[in-house]
Amino acid sequence: MKKSIIILFAAAAALVSCQGLKEEFQPVFTFGDPGYEEFVPVDMDAEVNATIAQIKALYTTHGKPVEITDDLIIKGQITTSDEDGNVYREIYIQDATGGLDVKLGRSSSYDDFKPGQILYIKCKGLTIGEYGYKSGTYYGAGLLQLGLKGDGWQDYEDKVTTTVPEYETAYIDLLPIINKHIFRGRIIPEGDPERIQPATYTGAELTAIKDNTQSAIVGNLCFLPGLTYGNKAGGKEVFCLFYPDPNLNHTKNEAWNRVFLSSPMNNTSTDDYTFGITTWALTKNRFYQLASAGLWDDVEIGDSSLGKVGTAITKESNFGYVKPYKEVILEHPSAQSVSQYFVYDGVEVQIRTSGYSRFADIEIPATVRSGRQKVDVLGVLSRYQGGVQFTLLDVYKAGTKESLIK
Repeated sequence: MKKSIIILFAAAAALVSCQGLKEEFQPVFTFGDPGYEEFVPVDMDAEVNATIAQIKALYTTHGKPVEITDDLIIKGQITTSDEDGNVYREIYIQDATGGLDVKLGRSSSYDDFKPGQILYIKCKGLTIGEYGYKSGTYYGAGLLQLGLKGDGWQDYEDKVTTTVPEYETAYIDLLPIINKHIFRGRIIPEGDPERIQPATYTGAELTAIKDNTQSAIVGNLCFLPGLTYGNKAGGKEVFCLFYPDPNLNHTKNEAWNRVFLSSPMNNTSTDDYTFGITTWALTKNRFYQLASAGLWDDVEIGDSSLGKVGTAITKESNFGYVKPYKEVILEHPSAQSVSQYFVYDGVEVQIRTSGYSRFADIEIPATVRSGRQKVDVLGVLSRYQGGVQFTLLDVYKAGTKESLIK
């Protein structure tokens, strides 16, 4: 009996002790207000003193990014979201004078930066640069982007190095820098007359963007109806650049670590160069499946002087070890962006999709790939080496609102 009484007293004491602990530490486990400040949109209309077109006009020479030194403030409406994953660490804004790619270095930003939202940007200290320019025979302008000065550009301009940096602009990715330059305004609801609607352009208008660096329509929200799968020559084609070992250098100077899935005929081939890719892009798993299936064994490496994926042996001067390229590729599978070729009003359009997008592994219907079924596309008009690129937001069976990816 005494033993039972002792146990009861011990249990009671433990309960009191636990309650004491509960009271002492209770604030740690409460789930009330986490202390976040409610978003209050800013109104900086009175401070706006420049347009998107005026910012684009600052860039006058290919290969010469321009750091903005004047107190220029622009206002634009956000036209994209990264919720579906096909717009990554960037947003597009648009005003009455055109669209602009802003290299906001944030991922999963769709809760804070929404389509239809007004965005104000203090441009002083930012850089306007170009991505995707090419000179020579297959020349053409690239896409103008607003961001920070690209890594290494100051050293290059100061002649500390003779190596031209690959990118003219860098991401605005540190929160204090973002807060210094970018300010969120009100959200214009759908159906409001102020809300930017997608524009439709003719083939002639798309052709004219080839070397019009400051084109007013590049970067705009766009709707193109009636696209046919395939390239202008009547062939089937994709474009995908991947790196056998992405952990090593893979710039244009390291051709040994670059593989191109594309037509070798500069978009003039009537053959099938889709390499088994029947989806909008390649997730990591789909990439591994296709690479291991042998469909890419005959693809040439880099500048084609190093052999083919299925037969070439690496050299120690390349990867630091001797191993077949295919083995290297299969040891480093990763999601890959893919450009699918379509024709719109006589113009070739590359529809680009990220391997991380939610619809990357969705099959392009066989009726579309065969050319029997046309599609309508919604997205952002872009440009690479003078060619028309399209960042896909949605795609429909032609003449309907039946989405093929959502």
